[in-house]
Amino acid sequence: MKNKQTQNLENPNLKFNLKQNTLIFTQLFKLIAKSFFKNVRGPLFTYIIPIFFTTLFYFLFSKENSSNRGSAILGYLALPCLTILTSLSTSIVEWKNSILLKRIDTTGISKKNFVFCLWLFYFLIGWSGVVVEIIAGLAIGTSDVIELYKNMNWGYFILAISLIALMTIGLATLIGGNFSDSGATEGTAMIIYFICIFFSGIMLDPRLFESVNGVRIFTYFIPLKYPVALLLFSQFSKGDWNHAGFNTGNWNDNGDANYHVFTSTWQPLLGAILIIVLLFILTSLTFKWHKKR
Repeated sequence: MKNKQTQNLENPNLKFNLKQNTLIFTQLFKLIAKSFFKNVRGPLFTYIIPIFFTTLFYFLFSKENSSNRGSAILGYLALPCLTILTSLSTSIVEWKNSILLKRIDTTGISKKNFVFCLWLFYFLIGWSGVVVEIIAGLAIGTSDVIELYKNMNWGYFILAISLIALMTIGLATLIGGNFSDSGATEGTAMIIYFICIFFSGIMLDPRLFESVNGVRIFTYFIPLKYPVALLLFSQFSKGDWNHAGFNTGNWNDNGDANYHVFTSTWQPLLGAILIIVLLFILTSLTFKWHKKR
């Protein structure tokens, strides 16, 4: 009887705390969203620039793959997630240097909750950009892209995009957490950004550069190579890695393999998960809220 009375007394407090925490989280989310959309750079690089690059490079490289032209657009669908790398890293530095975050402890709001709110916001923003890209792809590639969407493995696609978003969030937080200067942060993020988009298979089809053995070995050190491989593999609703042209170096999916980058789905999946876990562990160990004097 006593236990029931105790639970009845505690439940209102738990409900109040949950309601209060939800309200605080909602307000933080709105604050981050307002800051993101107030700066033209965020929406521009999340929605407009990816469509521009998609249009340009799709018509430039889709002719190379005459048997499946629509698949040339796949890598570009992940471009909005890549912009998280530059926008989130600089955003973290700006927030760290802001008066709000320097005084946030006095409000009773945890800095960890604020960072988690940032992660969730940019994860959703990345996905919103991908949805816009998917719709824009219909206008860019017309019947070829419609055919691609019909035959895609959407389960692999959703998994791959989610892994790419999480990986770029991890990379951005690692960079932003260890810098206090916006210029240095943006410079470092841009270097990693361009290395990743060109050597992971997002901007350029892997067959254009992985025929060189040394370059192919180098790409294994590019973190985004692993989830992007899953993204490119999603074009096959029923396929195997031994007949995936991007993985075998042959422009004909049914042609002889020149090499094998991966031999099974678990390899890039495990690689992506391990890298994401490692990035968040490193971030938690090295994140600096204040510049050391």
